[in-house]
Amino acid sequence: MTDTAREEILARISEALGRRGGGEYVSSSPTTAASGDGGTARAESGGAANDTATAADSGYHHEGAHTGEDLVELLIDRLVDYKANVHRASGDPAETIAELIGDHSSVVVPCGLDETWLDGFSGDVRVDAPGEELSVDELDAQGAVVTASAVAIAQTGTIVLDGSPTCGRRAITLVPDHHVCIVRVDDIVDIVPEGIARLDAHAPLTFISGPSATSDIELSRVEGVHGPRTLDVIILGG
Repeated sequence: MTDTAREEILARISEALGRRGGGEYVSSSPTTAASGDGGTARAESGGAANDTATAADSGYHHEGAHTGEDLVELLIDRLVDYKANVHRASGDPAETIAELIGDHSSVVVPCGLDETWLDGFSGDVRVDAPGEELSVDELDAQGAVVTASAVAIAQTGTIVLDGSPTCGRRAITLVPDHHVCIVRVDDIVDIVPEGIARLDAHAPLTFISGPSATSDIELSRVEGVHGPRTLDVIILGG
């Protein structure tokens, strides 16, 4: 499909819904008028299209109902369902991180990660930075990766990384077998629309729901095929 064909299809969908990007409803046909001798005034409001769009959107929730500790507990419940290991840290997470990465001799971190978070780790810390990216073989030699996160969606148990300096590029969270991810309480939202609203659509987004897993035709679950076999999530704050 060419870009022109794709744009035409999207334009027709938008016209059918009677709205433009961002959810603003507009007339499917602009109001026009012609007047003068023998002329006939004409106006088309596109009201039917607006009614259809409003009806389609009426049951769509933009904000969730969970707040405070209920929101955090919902996220934890969903993460555990996905076989992630969840830990709480009210202040400095350095001790928890050190315990989780344990005997690993080397870990990789993105260039913007808070350095104090690794104060309790005595092994080698490799920093992956623009222009100084680690190779796949180098990443494969790391015992773990430690990153922050952009947002966490409680209802789906999903953590989102956005390629920022604290999250790092996608490769560093896919190659090492153990991912330690820090989620700040302030970055937890209830439902997907709230999470999407916080993200840059142009960023290289990675959505994580538990450790990497897949199933064969007999539904035998295998972990670690497409990414880390172990996901440790530290809920920071609260």
